[in-house]
Amino acid sequence: MLAFREYAYALVSLLINVPVAVADTSEPAFTRSGPIKGIGVSPPISNWEAPAYGLTQPRLDALELAGFNTLRIWISLEEFLAPPVSMEATLSRWTGYISRAAETGFRVQVSWASTWEQRIAVINEPTTGARFERALGTLCGALHGSFSEEQVALEMLNEPPGEQLAPSYYTSAAPGWYSACRSKAPNLTIILQPEAGWHGALGYFNLSHYDANTMFAFHPYAPGEFTHQGTGSQPHLYNVPMPITRYAGGKMQMLADVSARIEADTTLTPERKVEEISRYGRIIDHLWWNDGSRWEDWTELQRWVDSSGINPRRIIAGEFGVVSEFNYNGTPALPDVASRAYFMHKIRVQTEANNFAGWVVHQAFGDFNLFQQTSVGEHGEHLIPELVEALF
Repeated sequence: MLAFREYAYALVSLLINVPVAVADTSEPAFTRSGPIKGIGVSPPISNWEAPAYGLTQPRLDALELAGFNTLRIWISLEEFLAPPVSMEATLSRWTGYISRAAETGFRVQVSWASTWEQRIAVINEPTTGARFERALGTLCGALHGSFSEEQVALEMLNEPPGEQLAPSYYTSAAPGWYSACRSKAPNLTIILQPEAGWHGALGYFNLSHYDANTMFAFHPYAPGEFTHQGTGSQPHLYNVPMPITRYAGGKMQMLADVSARIEADTTLTPERKVEEISRYGRIIDHLWWNDGSRWEDWTELQRWVDSSGINPRRIIAGEFGVVSEFNYNGTPALPDVASRAYFMHKIRVQTEANNFAGWVVHQAFGDFNLFQQTSVGEHGEHLIPELVEALF
């Protein structure tokens, strides 16, 4: 009996000491005024109100009237890594740009504009990484001294490379950037992203390295075959609707249409055409899996939230959208506004259902445009009504 009692006591002790996720109820400073309803913008630093991509007052009024409350803007990583004149001049130039955004009354989410090569370099190359940490400290100190913590947040790196290309990202780079910034800006909300913005990689972050004023952004673009149709490596796949079952003639007709475009492509050799038709067949199979509902699966994300105990209000759908008919590589892409609206609505609904901090749609102008566009680069001052309705 004594042995059994000692065994029972030992078992209870083990159970008591098993680490369990403790519910996180903290609220990041940047979200205190309510959920983030953001949009990516890129007004030229030299001309904030430029006709093509600028934020004129009518455009700002349109965004506010629709319900947007946050602007996601971009600053140059290249200039901070190698200042053209001096770090002081670069800092003044870009904090002035941030101030211009903050003066609009919108919250401002600051992100680094960078190339893929630069993102790899700041993680893998010690000299470049050290320059980035110094730049972070300088910028974060300036943000801390110039803006309230509820007004401006800083995103560390957009869609960073994954473990295969940058194995130290989660273990040392991201925690190091956080420390460099936090030491200069104790109240600034810091936003981190998993590799390529993929929500399934959020679990690689060790949450003990970060305080409760750190947020995590993912980019729900899946399926990319739909959201990025006609672009990149799939120029022959376009006019793909959502739901996918709206495609006239179904899956086999889609494959037939794509095959016809490949056959008509005079830049491809006969051998390459055979390879491309086979490759697109796999893409279309992937796209039609379970009648196209694959993109709605956030199971891994929900599992991580539950197991980690993180407050969902520290998570943001930080970038999503669908290419429009004004695809800048010349293919028709997607003139069907209803399909774009369908996708955006589903992301917004899922974000709200999971009680996340909010969302940032990509983007005001360009080939994922929310502002009406008459031709490439020619934007009006009115938002596309169907897309506004989908988001609000």
